[in-house]
Amino acid sequence: MPFPPPAAPPARFEPTRPATVTRLVAQERHPDRVSVFLDGAFAFGVYRDVVIEFGLHRGQVLSVEAQRRILAADQIRRARSRALHYLAHRARTTEEVRRKLLQSGFEAAVVEAALDRLVELGYLDDAAYARAYVRGRFRSRGYGPARLRSELMRRGVPRSMVEAAVQELLEEEDPIEAARAQARRRWARLAREADLRRRRKKVSDFLLRRGFTYDTVRRVVDELDAEA
Repeated sequence: MPFPPPAAPPARFEPTRPATVTRLVAQERHPDRVSVFLDGAFAFGVYRDVVIEFGLHRGQVLSVEAQRRILAADQIRRARSRALHYLAHRARTTEEVRRKLLQSGFEAAVVEAALDRLVELGYLDDAAYARAYVRGRFRSRGYGPARLRSELMRRGVPRSMVEAAVQELLEEEDPIEAARAQARRRWARLAREADLRRRRKKVSDFLLRRGFTYDTVRRVVDELDAEA
């Protein structure tokens, strides 16, 4: 697995007074995290890169505000870790990751900060996701433009990116040919249907569910009807 599962959430630490860093200890179960001791007692754990970001070291005096900034940065890093674990299984849209993080209990501001960083690093790219999605579903499942638009919108891809991806696909592929190929296969399976109107309706309904436009469906079904 490319990314390890994130560490379990710790007990909530609330800074109440300035404190001195007395120990920094790597955690055995989560080697990418460090236990921070303040004034001789364990206070909280943070990711190593948070330690580096804030230059934490023994003898460092942390104000209440500094402690809060460190904890906030660790929450963002924790959210990123959870998101990367989620993304390890397959590509996701920004909205899908947002929903997952919110469901996991992260605050909205933390989620947005984590998402911004993931976009910056290239782990989230809705435009690229949309282009790959429409090509894959069109070629492997024969989905038409309407269904492709609907599924991308349901996954939270911005409308402008959805339209750009679908238009790019239509410049490369012919939806009429795709609909025609599917219609012929469905028409042949309904050869025992004696009522031609029922046969037409079943094929038409099938193509509409696949996401082809009414004009495309009517044209293709008329062709089949003429050949019957």
